[in-house]
Amino acid sequence: MSICLPRSSRCLSFALLLAGLCLSRPAEAEEIVAESTFLSVIRSAEIPARDLGVIESLKVREGQTVESGQLVAELNQAEAELDLEKTATQLEIARREARNQIREALAKKTTQVAQAELERAEEANRKYPETVSQTEVARLRLLAEKAALEGEQAVHEQEVLDLNATLAGIEHEIAMTALKRRSILSPLNGIVERIDRQPGEWVQPGTTLVKVIDLSTLRAEAVLPAKYRHHQLLDASVSIAVSGGTENASPLQVQGKITFVHPQFDPIDGSFRVWATLDNAEHLLRPGESVTMVIHVADDASSRNKP
Repeated sequence: MSICLPRSSRCLSFALLLAGLCLSRPAEAEEIVAESTFLSVIRSAEIPARDLGVIESLKVREGQTVESGQLVAELNQAEAELDLEKTATQLEIARREARNQIREALAKKTTQVAQAELERAEEANRKYPETVSQTEVARLRLLAEKAALEGEQAVHEQEVLDLNATLAGIEHEIAMTALKRRSILSPLNGIVERIDRQPGEWVQPGTTLVKVIDLSTLRAEAVLPAKYRHHQLLDASVSIAVSGGTENASPLQVQGKITFVHPQFDPIDGSFRVWATLDNAEHLLRPGESVTMVIHVADDASSRNKP
């Protein structure tokens, strides 16, 4: 026996089937095109002199690629090298004095001898009274006490010698650090953008010698209209097309992601700023350029329909 559903029930079933198909379909990606996106450097360093002195040499030139820790300039090192040699000699003297245990050993031996003489005199008087005069016993006791005090003084002096050796070691490290400060190193990988001082010039601590910029990672800053303010933009992937260099070459893509969405909106039109961090390891883009950035976000209808 067949069952015939009312027309309204069949329509409802068909509508539910369509809704299920729509819900099961994966979310489509939406592209937001941000024109006039400005590119800027994220990491840069104006490398300063760290000590007083005359620039002895520059090891780089404008446009040169440098690595972190690479030598870029040197200040005159003659005086610093002499100070280092002086402190090294002082350290060796202090260590030798600290290793010399003769004074302490002599004081210990003197104490033992003086104490033994006193004990023999006292033992003789116990067996044969008045064998050693009281004056002599008093003198021997004084010598024993003096030897004991000299032993304590020798221990104290040895401790001071050990501390002097430690102090000489610290002064030697300070001299080494002062010498290292006269070698100017790059703090990051990058390209030398400019050189502000030349060999022979006198500089003070803090004077900028060289500026290095890192082009491997750039910041792309764009202003988006108010209609995108409820989209989930943070961590969204972005891409920028770059010319392949020849007329028929396919455009190259520089990838990145949104790392900052400004919390404030423009009070007039509701626009807002976003920043993207770009992987520019191939140096296809340059800071200062104005480009078109495409933001790839999941199509979230509910987020767009928020008031």
